[in-house]
Amino acid sequence: MEVKTSLLDNMIGVGDMVLLEPLSEDSFLENLKKRFDHNEIYTYIGSVVISLNPYRSLPIYTPDKVEEYRNRNFYELSPHIYALADEAYRSLRDQDKDQCILITGESGAGKTEASKLVMSYVAAVCGKGQEVNKVKEQLLQSNPVLEAFGNAKTVRNDNSSRFVSINYFLF
Repeated sequence: MEVKTSLLDNMIGVGDMVLLEPLSEDSFLENLKKRFDHNEIYTYIGSVVISLNPYRSLPIYTPDKVEEYRNRNFYELSPHIYALADEAYRSLRDQDKDQCILITGESGAGKTEASKLVMSYVAAVCGKGQEVNKVKEQLLQSNPVLEAFGNAKTVRNDNSSRFVSINYFLF
């Protein structure tokens, strides 16, 4: 008799904090640490993706990974920013509903990198890769100009921003 395993059987810690029991600040932080220590930098809270900056390169953004998450149910695979990007892209494409992905965090948390990953994923799956990549590059090149107007020195960071970056993608 073949024993089937589920995604949950192979998961390090709890991939969706909604399922964490008991839920407390300590258990929440312990779970994030356990996952982070095993290079699991993404964790869900329902449809929200928590992303922890590993401050190093991880082999989790390959073309094979893009294909793995393409057209898959949000909870079908391990938590990943590609799952969020795919869910937003499919809702835009299939239901013609405007989408918003809010990326927030302290300076150095990886917001720019997360934005690049979302844009790269959409470029790879939408069939307009060249156009999306061009827009992505233009947005990324505009960041230093925007930052020049919004940076300030703080206790935590010599280069902390005081502005919001909003990117619109029109299809």
